[in-house]
Amino acid sequence: MKQIKAHIAVSLDGHTATLDKELDWLPDEVKTIVGKYYLDADCLLMGANTYNYIFEHWGGWPHKSKRSFVVSHYDTNVTPDCGVEFLTEEPLQRVYELKQKTDILVVGGGKLLTSLIKAGLLDSLTIYTVPVMAGKGIGFIGETFGSHWKLSESRVLDNGVVCSTYLFGGSV
Repeated sequence: MKQIKAHIAVSLDGHTATLDKELDWLPDEVKTIVGKYYLDADCLLMGANTYNYIFEHWGGWPHKSKRSFVVSHYDTNVTPDCGVEFLTEEPLQRVYELKQKTDILVVGGGKLLTSLIKAGLLDSLTIYTVPVMAGKGIGFIGETFGSHWKLSESRVLDNGVVCSTYLFGGSV
């Protein structure tokens, strides 16, 4: 079976973005590292909010060469000619089926990460803890009580960001 992995930056106070969905507090080094994983990925998976943010803030769809899937309640695909497919019906079942065939990288999305963890589909989670307090913002993850993770690697980057990779160890 293939792997579903996620790389996500989190402020010291547990936010992935400010209330106005800005990411200007992220160090360039983190953006570069995570961007390389996006480039190397076989397949991208994201929620509708992340999809819309990327399209609106990056001037179009930057991942045209990648198969990309968006988990959403509604198909609002504005990039159908760019390899983007919306998973609206039984999305977690579709993600499970995709996982049988290809490695998948999750792009942003605390709600999606929460759903994947609850379903036991996320294999690896790399968190970049940025030493900044975002104040109010978008929370990192929802309730995932009962999932167990094992630290496989941790290092400190030059700018004081702690990069920790955890492997899913099951549920209670």
